[in-house]
Amino acid sequence: MVFHYYKFFTWYLSDQKIQIEHAFTLGLIAFSSGIVFIAFIHLCYFPKKITNAASIPTFPPLIMLFCLNLGFLIGISNLYILQLYELPSFFNIFRSKELGFLIIIISFLLVFLSVGLFRKNNEDPNPTTRSTQLITTGIYRYTRNPMYLALTLFQIGVGVSLSFIHISLMSILTIILLHYLVVIREENYLKKTFGHVYDNYILTSRRWI
Repeated sequence: MVFHYYKFFTWYLSDQKIQIEHAFTLGLIAFSSGIVFIAFIHLCYFPKKITNAASIPTFPPLIMLFCLNLGFLIGISNLYILQLYELPSFFNIFRSKELGFLIIIISFLLVFLSVGLFRKNNEDPNPTTRSTQLITTGIYRYTRNPMYLALTLFQIGVGVSLSFIHISLMSILTIILLHYLVVIREENYLKKTFGHVYDNYILTSRRWI
C-alpha cells in the first residue's frame, strides 16, 4: 500500500507528464492495495468475539484509512475520469507540505501523550480490550478521545501535505464513522463499567475538542 501510494504521489507532485489513463491506473492500484491492506488487518487481527469491552466493528485506525482511501478514490475519479466539478480555489491555501507536516506532528503528539498515560496506568489502549480504570488526567482532562482526534488530524495532514484535498475533506466522514461506530459504543461501555464516575467525567472533559 505504502509503495503504491508513494509511486502515485511521486508522479503527482512532480512535473512529469503522463497520460490521464495511466495516472488513473496508478491511483486505482494504490486505492486497491489500501483496501486489501485494511481487509487483511481486520480479518487477521480483529477479534472474532469481543467480551468485556466496547462492541466496536473494527479497529479505529482502519476506519480512518478506509475514509482516506475513499477520499483518494473520489479525487482521482473526478480528476481523471468524471471531471464533474472543481474544488473552490480557496482550498489551495491548504496545499502545503509545511502545514501538513505540522498537523501530522500534532497528531503524533496526541497519540504519544495518550499512549503514555495508558502505559503509566498499566492499561491497554486497544479499544477491543477490557478497561480496568478510567483515565482522566493529562490530555484526557481536555478531550475524552485524543487518539481519535489524532487519527482525524493525521488524515487532514496527509491530504494537506500531499496537495490532495479530497483526502482531507473525507475526514468529515472519518469523524462521523468514529463517532457512531466507536465513540458512542465506548461511552456506553464506560458508563456501564464505571457508572457515576464516568458521568462526572463527561461533565468536565469534551468529547472531541
